[in-house]
Amino acid sequence: MAYDQHKTLQNIWAVLLIAMGLLLCLKTPYAIRQGDGTGFLNFARYFIGVFLIVGGARKFYALYLAGSKEHPPED
Repeated sequence: MAYDQHKTLQNIWAVLLIAMGLLLCLKTPYAIRQGDGTGFLNFARYFIGVFLIVGGARKFYALYLAGSKEHPPED
């Protein structure tokens, strides 16, 4: 099996998406305490964080689990 630089970059991107989503969700309570407390901004921060986490998880799924379900073309 050859080294695939594209797959490595996609793995790094997926890890960064999940990490940024987690950091955003963990940092939001501190931002809420210091901010004015508008409901929409709180919702938007959590929504973006969850969106990033789900995007990273979908990328991992596409790279590893969905790739193993593909069957080679038959001649």
